[in-house]
Amino acid sequence: MLRQRASKLLFSFIAMALVATYFFLRSPFFGITHVSVQGTSLLPEAEMVQLSGIQLGENIWRLDEKRVVQQLLFHPQVEAIALERQWPSTVILQIKERKPVAVVHGPRGFILVDHQGTFLQTVNALTGIPLPLLTGIPVSSQVGPGQAFTGDEMAAALRFCREFAPTLMTRIAEVHVREGGRLTLYTVEGVEVRFGTPDQVAAKGDALADIFAELTREQRLGKIRYIDVTSHTSPVIKL
Repeated sequence: MLRQRASKLLFSFIAMALVATYFFLRSPFFGITHVSVQGTSLLPEAEMVQLSGIQLGENIWRLDEKRVVQQLLFHPQVEAIALERQWPSTVILQIKERKPVAVVHGPRGFILVDHQGTFLQTVNALTGIPLPLLTGIPVSSQVGPGQAFTGDEMAAALRFCREFAPTLMTRIAEVHVREGGRLTLYTVEGVEVRFGTPDQVAAKGDALADIFAELTREQRLGKIRYIDVTSHTSPVIKL
């Protein structure tokens, strides 16, 4: 008898605890009061919060993480997303952005692309955009935001963009792809640089940096017809 009574009391206690926990987890205490966006430098925080669909006051336990991630990945400039719950009422969105590395000219304007050739966004003008313009590349009108441009010409240009020193890239205004994937660069000063195929990019870049430094020191950069670093061991300067 005592054992049965004890069992009933234990069952009642567990049932009451479960009911209390059920209502506590659904109480306003766990309502979301803040959404923090981390890892972004280009994408506005307010835009990301809105796109996530997270509503303030929504129960943090019942938040559909898969839905939030999928909605954020619809944005062409979002490469990856991780969601973290910080109890009791904060959600952290850790976003990895796609960074633009170059520009191509398409049927509807200039298009920013990342290192994989992903269509990020269109811009009307290049003013204030310190990225090289890729030319000599077929740009399909069928490719839209979030999709990638493909082809040997694009692959050659993007390989160059990935491997060329960022400090030197600020001097490059245009990367033109010629037959066989050979590249011709044009600096912001208008100097033509015959680069050859995008192999040994770092070594060719080092040779070019030395030439730039020498010509700048001697104040001859504006008098150059072209520079040829196709062979980085024996570059050519044509006056």
